[in-house]
Amino acid sequence: MEFTEEYEDVLQNLEYPIMNYYYQNPVLEDWDVKRALEAAIEHYRAEFANRPPKTKNLSLFEQQLSSQLITICEWRLGRVSLDEVTAMTEEYAYQFKEDDFIKTSEELQKCLKRIIKSVERWNRVGGKQGYLNFTAQFFPVP
Repeated sequence: MEFTEEYEDVLQNLEYPIMNYYYQNPVLEDWDVKRALEAAIEHYRAEFANRPPKTKNLSLFEQQLSSQLITICEWRLGRVSLDEVTAMTEEYAYQFKEDDFIKTSEELQKCLKRIIKSVERWNRVGGKQGYLNFTAQFFPVP
């Protein structure tokens, strides 16, 4: 099974907060998204290494988005409730496979990296908001 098919629910779970944030902040750019994703990955690398995350000097957009992505990851790790997640993203109906809900930190990092690849690809094709504009077709405006 292809990676995007196997982890479709996780990728959707991670991309919705990105799109929700974009709809609320239309000046958000792909670069902000990429840096927020990288910060989320660093958060889990640091956790694994039992050290504090490396400082990244993130913008306010990047900090807020990274925090939301980490909340989604924490939910998929079984550490926070769905109520915390839906409150953060306006009661969006998250999709997930009940029989395969809990993911490992490594799986989540792979998903975050997969989204970074998508950001880079669509940014090359569509410019500074290429990824955001491409992905918007898959997520309704709240």
